[in-house]
Amino acid sequence: MTTMSNTKPHIIQIVGYKNTGKTTLAAALIGHFSSMGLKVAAIKHDGHDHFEMDQQGTDSYQFGEAGAAAVVVMSEKRTAIMERKATRLKDMLSHLSGYDWIVIEGFKDTSYPKFVMVREEKDLTLVDQLEGVVGIISWLSSEKFMERSIVSRDMTWYSIQETQVIAQSLLERVKSE
Repeated sequence: MTTMSNTKPHIIQIVGYKNTGKTTLAAALIGHFSSMGLKVAAIKHDGHDHFEMDQQGTDSYQFGEAGAAAVVVMSEKRTAIMERKATRLKDMLSHLSGYDWIVIEGFKDTSYPKFVMVREEKDLTLVDQLEGVVGIISWLSSEKFMERSIVSRDMTWYSIQETQVIAQSLLERVKSE
């Protein structure tokens, strides 16, 4: 069983196929942790490189279009860094080392502790393919899930409705290790 480090930052990944509720769960966990006064960072993987943070018409966009390899926007309350280069997840985690929790959406192939989102029974195949799975977040009823041999592994099943319970279990897990 993959353990969570009791040194900060604690890391939890949320992985799954498209439209399984990854972003919704990530946002719920971020909300629970931050409402307790914990400092939370979020990392999202975009496998298709479609995202565009700096929108056309903004100064930051203009700087990037002019050829800047990095554009930093800073205000009294926020800092955004847009770099035109790939960054390894490991390096980004190192950059975010001052946080209590880092919630990662995606990056299936890394071995950090992770929840697998299961919307349909066929999504369960993902559980066997991944390292570090600590739980399954499902839209299916537990009875339907329990029929599967997959449950024999040391994994906890959660309903998609139980975000508070999921957040609490992560906190307990960190405390107990």
